Amino acid sequence: MSGLEKPRSRSPRTGDKKDEHEEVSELEAKMLDMWNKTIEPLMQEKHDAVVKGIQGMVVGLVSGEVTRIETKVVGLETKVDSGFEDVNKKFGNVNLALERIEKAISAPPASPLPKPQGGSQGSGADSSNGVQSYASIVASSSPLPQPVANDVTTPSFNRKANPTKLFANLHGKEKVSKSKFKDAIIALALEANLKETDFEIIGDNLDDRFEMQFLGDLRFSAVKTLQFYESLKLGRGKWKPQFANNDAGTPIQFYIAPDKNPCQMRKEILCKHLKGILVGLAPNAEFFVKKDTGSIYAGNRVVVSVIITGPESARLDWCHAKRIDLAIDQAEAETAFGQYVVTGRPGS
Repeated sequence: MSGLEKPRSRSPRTGDKKDEHEEVSELEAKMLDMWNKTIEPLMQEKHDAVVKGIQGMVVGLVSGEVTRIETKVVGLETKVDSGFEDVNKKFGNVNLALERIEKAISAPPASPLPKPQGGSQGSGADSSNGVQSYASIVASSSPLPQPVANDVTTPSFNRKANPTKLFANLHGKEKVSKSKFKDAIIALALEANLKETDFEIIGDNLDDRFEMQFLGDLRFSAVKTLQFYESLKLGRGKWKPQFANNDAGTPIQFYIAPDKNPCQMRKEILCKHLKGILVGLAPNAEFFVKKDTGSIYAGNRVVVSVIITGPESARLDWCHAKRIDLAIDQAEAETAFGQYVVTGRPGS
C-alpha cells in the first residue's frame, strides 16, 4: 500500500470544533440581543395593552354598578323622606286642629250677636256668612262626651271601654323594667308627633304588663290615644317594630292593644276557635279573622260572624251563599261551636 494514498480520517479536527463553537456562541449572542431589543419590548407592550384593557373594563363595570346603586339609594332616600314628610304633615295638621279646638273651648263665650233682619241662621252659625265653624260645633253645639266610668247598673261584661288607655303585653311574659319600657314608648310617641307629657306609664318597676294612660281632657286624650295606636300600623296587617330591652340588653317584643270589655274579648276568643272548626270542614279554603267585628272571611267575603248574646251564650250569623260555595255543613259547624261555647273545650 505504499503506492496508494492513505485514507482520510473522518473524525473532525480540533480546530474545526473550536470554530463551530465560536460560531454558535456568536449566533446565540445575536439572537439574545435581538430578543432583548425587539421581541421582549413587543411582548411587554402587548402585556401592558391587555392589562390596561382589563383594568379599563373593570373600572367601567364597577363605576356603572356604583352609579346604579347610588341612583337607587338616592331614590329610596327621596321616597323615605317624602313618606316622613307626609306623616309629619298629617300629624302636624291634627295637632294644629287640636290646639285650635283647645283655644276655642278655653276662651270665654262671646255674647250672642243679633240676627240680621230678613235672614235666617241656624244655632251656632257664623254671623258673617251663615256657616257654622268646626270649633263652634265642638265648643258649643255638640254635647260633652259621657265620662268613661260606668254606672252601677252597667254589667262589667258590657262595660264601656276606656278610649284613653292602651295596654301592653311583653312576649312570652318576659319582664322588663318600667323605665326601659317607657323609653321604648316615648320613641314611638315622638314618631306619632306626641309629647312625653301626653301620657303616663302605669305598672310595677319590673313587669310583663303595662298600661299607657293618656292625660288631659277626655275629648283630646281620646284623640291622642287613637293617634298613637294608628301610628303603629304600617298597613296590610303589618305593624311597627315594638321592642323594649330587658336588664340583659336583649330586645323583647311587646304588643299594644286598646281597652276591651269581657264581651269583646269573648267574641275574639270564640271567633278564633270557630276559624279552627271551619278549617277542618273546608281544608282547601283560606280563612282569616277580623277580631274587632268577630267575623271570619274567605277571600274578600265574610263567611260567618260571631254574635255574643250573653256571658255564657253566642250564636252564628252566616252568609249562606259563601257557606254553600265552600261546602260547609252548617249543622256540623254549629254543633262543634255550641259545644265549645258551653264547655270551653272542643267537641268530641
